[in-house]
Amino acid sequence: MTWLKEMFGTEKPVIGMVHLHAMPTDPKYNAEAGIEEVVQAARKDLTALQQGGIDGILFCNEFSIPYTKKVRTITVATYCRVVGELLKEIKVPFGITCSSSATKTFDIAVAVGADFVRCHYHGATAGVYGINDNDPGEVERHRYAVGAGKLKVLTAVIPEGTKQLAERSLKEVVKTLDFNISPDGLLIYSSTPGSAVDVEQISICKSVSKIPVLASNGVKAETIEEILSYSDGCIVGTGIKEDGNFYNPIDLKRVKQLMANAKKARGIL
Repeated sequence: MTWLKEMFGTEKPVIGMVHLHAMPTDPKYNAEAGIEEVVQAARKDLTALQQGGIDGILFCNEFSIPYTKKVRTITVATYCRVVGELLKEIKVPFGITCSSSATKTFDIAVAVGADFVRCHYHGATAGVYGINDNDPGEVERHRYAVGAGKLKVLTAVIPEGTKQLAERSLKEVVKTLDFNISPDGLLIYSSTPGSAVDVEQISICKSVSKIPVLASNGVKAETIEEILSYSDGCIVGTGIKEDGNFYNPIDLKRVKQLMANAKKARGIL
């Protein structure tokens, strides 16, 4: 039995994202509505995902855009408050990701008792947020220092919207990532937000590593059957929102259709 089936109760789990609304100091924060609005928006999305039959939940401060590497203390505190208020309502395994900070991701995950995390902490890449030169040794030491050693870790092979500073083949990246860090899951992103992943990349990763490979964006009802035929699971966000719009709430009907197609794909496989 894989750890995915042990945790989520099924092979090829579908993890739905709860995009947390902007928080204090974030440019898009609604100070008039306050933190309670962030809590209620998250609760609405969580309810729709669970009613739709999702296998797992991933919280992320997605509306903190533009992201910063210098994540404020108030962001961590607010994040913990929001998830903390929802803990008794969460019925499926859940994870944490704090945009642009692997260490803060582990901090929050430990504080709220998460089951897994999604974070990027290896390699040097360049993209819209400049150059990211990650130090996996320091992140791993921080992880164990705060008591997150047993948390399952999903990490991107190459983060969304970035390119490696030192171009290496996908096989080489996966081999070294497997050897040096040995994460619990590898995430494949498409080149642009919302577009479907290249399933050939999933096949390449699986050819050189036994680590589960999940598709991390571009997932929707129309694509999930093909994606699950190649991957070991997936993460879905915008594809199950009203009108497929990033800023809209989760659409229960879209979640139900997505999960119906996912179950069909798992049945065939």
